[in-house]
Amino acid sequence: MHETPQFERHDEATNIELFYDLFFVANLTTFTSLHEINEADSLKSYAGFFCILWFAWFQVSLFDVRFVADSILERIAKASQFATMVGLAVVGPKFDPAKQDANTFKTMALILMFGRLVLALQYLVVLFHVRNWKRSKTPMAMLSLVYVFAGLVYGLTWFGFKKGVDHGHTYVVWYVIAIAETVLNIAVTSRWKVVTFKGTHLVQRMSLLTLIILGEGIIVVCKSISKIVKNQKGSFAWTPATVGTITSAVVVIYFLYMLYFDWYSHHHFGSIRQQFWAIIHFPFHLALVLSMEGIAQFIIWRKLIEVIQYVDKVYSNAYLNWLNDQTTSLSDLPITLNATASQIFASYPPIYAYVEQDVQTYLLDITSAFNTLNDPSTNPDVIISEVQTAVDNLFATIQNSLFDTYGVVIPDKKYSVTNPTETLNHNFEVFELVFIYFFVTAGFTLLLMNTLNFLSKRKKSKSDWARSIFNYIIGVVLCVIAGAVKTNKGIDLLTSSWVIPTVAIALTVVLIVNHTHRFWKD
Repeated sequence: MHETPQFERHDEATNIELFYDLFFVANLTTFTSLHEINEADSLKSYAGFFCILWFAWFQVSLFDVRFVADSILERIAKASQFATMVGLAVVGPKFDPAKQDANTFKTMALILMFGRLVLALQYLVVLFHVRNWKRSKTPMAMLSLVYVFAGLVYGLTWFGFKKGVDHGHTYVVWYVIAIAETVLNIAVTSRWKVVTFKGTHLVQRMSLLTLIILGEGIIVVCKSISKIVKNQKGSFAWTPATVGTITSAVVVIYFLYMLYFDWYSHHHFGSIRQQFWAIIHFPFHLALVLSMEGIAQFIIWRKLIEVIQYVDKVYSNAYLNWLNDQTTSLSDLPITLNATASQIFASYPPIYAYVEQDVQTYLLDITSAFNTLNDPSTNPDVIISEVQTAVDNLFATIQNSLFDTYGVVIPDKKYSVTNPTETLNHNFEVFELVFIYFFVTAGFTLLLMNTLNFLSKRKKSKSDWARSIFNYIIGVVLCVIAGAVKTNKGIDLLTSSWVIPTVAIALTVVLIVNHTHRFWKD
């Protein structure tokens, strides 16, 4: 006779768990496709929503790996968890802590409350079944209370969101509760063996989510490639730099997959250590999903740089031809610029009608400025300055149109109707931000993967220590590169085709060092 109940353990994820994962990946894909990371606030918003989504998935998984069963009540509970995921998908596109919509955040509070109360009910059902085992009632009751309390707190945050207040901090409570309920769940698990994760497939659940996020990375990379094909004609779509960038992107994703699963431990490595291993997957998954987004953005960026360089060359050639042609006059410059703009728009049609209108406006400004040169009272230096400003605005307008064509969006508050050069600078700032978070998250991805590998090994040889230190150094170096974004070297790297290949080379070195065992003697 057992003193504690013997719960059924599964070596692999059940079908219902895998089906639940589909809701997670659909939610993440939808949010990623609709949420532009174009400023610090949108980056925080993306990370914040991912935190909410990840912990919602994690809490359900903590229950499933230990107590999942097939019954009418469990199917109803799982349907409710599906509804929670669908609810998060509905409110996700409007999730913006920097500019809060009260109805969106109130709805999210109720969705989170509902999900946690369903979990509490699931734990109570298990408590009912183990009521005859004295040592089991206390931990199950405590786990139930944890989620009842969490659900009530989520619900109370509903009152903290007021119409007209778009910069409140009530939502921070959601993150605090998500961490607190996780810590309490693990604390109870560590104290009572009846609810232990030993013998469960928790490790496999985390690895499956990693695979899902890598799959999401492949999706966003393919979308970026589709944008290039859609907006580019002829062989210019597949320049050596573009092919090299895309190849490097595939290499990065594949090598991350190889490193993670080569370091993946199929054996139980201690209950406490296994729980820390699972929790560390949150920052790891956040870094991984952001690095995947960065890769997708830099594929677009590489093609944009090539197109902008092409446009610059076209205009430079047109200007030099006008300058060197002795038969032309000042009045012919607007005609030359107009013909060049038409040539560019034939290859890259503007998304918005106002672009061509703005181009004509600047051409008229140039013509008007030249016409005033015949007036003796005008200052030629002023006229030259006006012409230069109009030409700069014309060129900036065309470049901004190219950013629009490739789907690069800047925040509305940074868009300037009267100064296209300022708008162009903000477009470039988007990729400076991508440069920073891409290298930081790529470095942290490697650092955290190495930490996961370190935790999963009970005994470590001298070569294991040496390899881990080497991996940490490479991860730190990748993070440090982000700090060079405002330097000349950083700008050169940003505008070159070596952004993604830099990370690919780093991972290649790590892969070689960690798999060449004969050079490592203990």
